[in-house]
Amino acid sequence: MTPINEPTFSLLVLAARICLSTVFLVSGIHKALWFTKAIEEFKVASVPLVPITLPATIALHIVASVCILLGIFVAEAALSLAVFTVVATLWVFPFWQHSGSKRLDQSRTALVNLGLVGGLLLLYAGGPGQYVLT
Repeated sequence: MTPINEPTFSLLVLAARICLSTVFLVSGIHKALWFTKAIEEFKVASVPLVPITLPATIALHIVASVCILLGIFVAEAALSLAVFTVVATLWVFPFWQHSGSKRLDQSRTALVNLGLVGGLLLLYAGGPGQYVLT
């Protein structure tokens, strides 16, 4: 396979940055706009210290995704979101504890999140490409 040269490579990385960051940006905005609903979701998932963890989650999702979109602090933002996603997935979607359709549904969500982690780790390792805010 022929390597992808510039500027095509950086355009593809920019597209990946937009796709990955949009997931977290929309999630953070939704949690902020529907804060009361998010509190209930956190409680149902037995997330501890909701008055701290929910605002911290919103801040992380919004700040890290904006950094990735703009191409600044991409490695730090991507790694932070990857670690967060692993922890949140293990906490909220413990598919191994269930059976039947609930296990299937939770394992599907966990696998989608695994894909997000993979994309974030690629950004961490490969950087933002040449299209960044400087």
